[in-house]
Amino acid sequence: MIYFSADLHLGHLNILKYQPARCFETIDEMDAILIEGINRYVKRDDELYYLGDFAWKASRYGHYRSRLKVRKLHVVKGNHDASSLRMHVSSLNDMVCRKFNEIKFHMTHYPLVSWRAREHGSIHLYGHSHGMMEDQLNTIWPGRKAMDVGVDCAFKRFGEWCPFSLEKILEILKV
Repeated sequence: MIYFSADLHLGHLNILKYQPARCFETIDEMDAILIEGINRYVKRDDELYYLGDFAWKASRYGHYRSRLKVRKLHVVKGNHDASSLRMHVSSLNDMVCRKFNEIKFHMTHYPLVSWRAREHGSIHLYGHSHGMMEDQLNTIWPGRKAMDVGVDCAFKRFGEWCPFSLEKILEILKV
């Protein structure tokens, strides 16, 4: 299966202030719950497209990566990711354009107003904004085929810290 996520911010103490309902007491608790949430869904032979802000300290990338079961981890670089993350993942890019189920997907860390083949049904997935732009963008642009796949957006939508499956994204976007 194919999964998508973003904005774990593993090891980032300051992010605790911005999580919904102040869910975590400590950074270790947050890291453990977020990693367990991914491992609960994403199996070893699945693929995870991770759209930025993996971990706070580059020196901890290997530690966090080793705790994820998935072998194929494709990362779109976020503003908190260093280039050294490349050593620990299957791929590291500034953006990824790929087809899944014959639908073009344009994946970046940042939300875009326009993207490749937008007028032809392509889908834009992103992170970075922690769900703060979704209501505004959907109001001014009803029916847009774009969404924030950050882990906090999954929590707001499903009540659990988990990745989005390809099937769930297609269902949400009514594709």
